[in-house]
Amino acid sequence: MKSALVALLIFVWMPFMLFKPHIGVLVWNWVSHMSPHAYTHGFALTFPFLVLVGGLTAAGMIFAREPKTFPKHPVMIAIITYVLWTVVTYSLGFDPAAGETKIIQFMKMVAFAMITAVVMQSPNRLRAFMYVMIASLLFVAVKGGLFTIMTGGGNSVNDGRGMMGDNNQLAMALAMLFPLTIFIAQYPPYKIMKLPLTGAAFLVPIAAIGTQSRGGMVAISAVLFMLLLKSKRKFMLLAIMVPVVIGAVTFMPDSWKNRMQTTENATEDGSFKGRVSMWKFASNIASDHPIEGGGFDVFYVPRLGPEYMPPGFAMRAPHSIYFEVLGEHGYVGLFLFLTMLFAGYYSAGTNAKMFRPYEETKWIGDLSGAIQLSLIGYAVGGLTVNIAAFDVFYHLLIVLVLCRVVGDKMVEKGVTKIVSAKEAVVQAKGKWKPPAPPNRPAFPAERLSN
Repeated sequence: MKSALVALLIFVWMPFMLFKPHIGVLVWNWVSHMSPHAYTHGFALTFPFLVLVGGLTAAGMIFAREPKTFPKHPVMIAIITYVLWTVVTYSLGFDPAAGETKIIQFMKMVAFAMITAVVMQSPNRLRAFMYVMIASLLFVAVKGGLFTIMTGGGNSVNDGRGMMGDNNQLAMALAMLFPLTIFIAQYPPYKIMKLPLTGAAFLVPIAAIGTQSRGGMVAISAVLFMLLLKSKRKFMLLAIMVPVVIGAVTFMPDSWKNRMQTTENATEDGSFKGRVSMWKFASNIASDHPIEGGGFDVFYVPRLGPEYMPPGFAMRAPHSIYFEVLGEHGYVGLFLFLTMLFAGYYSAGTNAKMFRPYEETKWIGDLSGAIQLSLIGYAVGGLTVNIAAFDVFYHLLIVLVLCRVVGDKMVEKGVTKIVSAKEAVVQAKGKWKPPAPPNRPAFPAERLSN
């Protein structure tokens, strides 16, 4: 029954994808982030929905009669440069066959991200993309938060699918999701949804705590700290955060408290020592092959263990996006990856400053600010999680590009500056002068006319 329902929900939209590719992007968005087929037990579990949706969406880009422009943005350049380098390192790797599955999945994800950048260049499409992504991730977060409350944290939340199948990966995804849920609660699709979405936002950090992931706890703490630092409503946030923290410490079981306390003695923990051994493995690979690294999934090539592993340790996952990239793509790949991350963070801050002063584009500025916090969650959580090819990370980078494209078009059409109460009084007395329009190092005029 579940298989038939999931298949029906996807198949019913397929004819429209041939003429409206943005529908294909939204369906792909839902399937890739929520993985509804992974909750079934029938034919839908293994049916290649994403391949079919991707093919129809690509065909729709050919048939659809609408302007199609590729954004010229530093983040796009950073993504493409890094992706091309991974192709080089894959071909030069120790065992290309071992990394074949990973590079195929990675390239499919990147292809979808590029299609998204071309197709979703309008305010409504950008909103729809974010609503679908956040709702898909909230499906797991709300379930996890309620499960943690009902069980008193006695059992670990581990109900993610796909790249969020591991509790550490799920915890990092929840840390990234939290700022986005605050955004959607501020700008709900319908006003009636504001209260439910606010409640859902409260459940996200509870679900992250319920994963019992120490790295996830650090990631959500970093996001909360930066949120408090950047927010103008610090006392309100403290009034919310303090009870949650006290409640977690008070009501969570001893098993959770003991696990969190082991963070203080991380150097004595066996799991931590195993991770350090894999970080040493990645460093040894990069020392011998500093330019190209070892290729995708080099950590799962058994014959390399005796040569590069520290004595007495078995090979395992790298448990760090940074050492994952270093071992697979060398120091060049790590530099390009960090460039991509920093470009996204800087772009988010630039968007926020540029678009928040205007009524029509304030939501774009707030969305960019939320994504900036999500990138902090990814950067901090990634210290202990090997998820360098996480699709949410790359899709958020694409959303930042779309924010700039859409925001520039809206400003070009004319926007209304948000004035403070003091400015409003001065304006009412007739002494106020409108500010000069901002310098727009935006895109070429011919693009804005499309």
